[in-house]
Amino acid sequence: MEERLLAGMRCLVWRRPGVGRMALLHGFTGHPASWEPVVDALAAPGLVVAPFLPGHDPEAPRTSQHGFEEVVDALAAALGALHPGPWRLAGYSLGARVALGLLVRAPELWADAVLIGVNPGIEDEASRRTRLAEDARRAGVLRERGVVAFVEEWERLPLLATQAELPAAATAAQRARRLAHDAEGLARSLEVLGLGAMPNCWPALPGIQVPVWVVVGERDQRFAPLAARAAGLLPAGELVVVPGVGHNVVLEAPGAVSALLEGGGARYLQAHGEDP
Repeated sequence: MEERLLAGMRCLVWRRPGVGRMALLHGFTGHPASWEPVVDALAAPGLVVAPFLPGHDPEAPRTSQHGFEEVVDALAAALGALHPGPWRLAGYSLGARVALGLLVRAPELWADAVLIGVNPGIEDEASRRTRLAEDARRAGVLRERGVVAFVEEWERLPLLATQAELPAAATAAQRARRLAHDAEGLARSLEVLGLGAMPNCWPALPGIQVPVWVVVGERDQRFAPLAARAAGLLPAGELVVVPGVGHNVVLEAPGAVSALLEGGGARYLQAHGEDP
């Protein structure tokens, strides 16, 4: 694994046996290295690129980008400059929403996608205003009280409760990554990439033609109905429910994510005439 700067975007890059190309997008307060257990379990992942999403790069935490679609377009340009594709795509939570934006705005780049804990967007303006206010409140906590206070509040969210059952080493590593972030960077991430700032992608789902696995933890009661609905609207969508885990399937069951990517890899190679 190495760090590289791709079109101004810092990324972690793995070059492993295999001819495929894969882009992996982390969640809010996360880190590209959170995908390492998933990548390590793949037999032949090929080229794997995991960018630091805006607000999360320790060397340049304060993004100059001003909108969700601007971020999506910059990511598509960076990956397209590295290779015109097709790429395989996977994202978790915030990363899954950005991945969905990529499927909508740059469909020519992708062979298939895995969306883990995805919310395709807010459909009514009253709910959007409520979420924008909540994201603004959280950005205020970051700016006024700092990362430690914010992370303590964040980790009390019911959505993340199942992570407390993980081995202590896993939760300690997760917490260290969260605490290493810059307060202003995370605040700007909420303002630029938060759910309130994201366009409503529900109407675009029927137009996404590539295979998409919509993944949700069995214990993630909040996102389970969203996942089922999204999978039903995607022409080549498939719902995958991972037993026994909550929202962060990448952290709680990396082997399940690896198995899913591995299974899709054979189809990718066959479809694009490449030898495993």
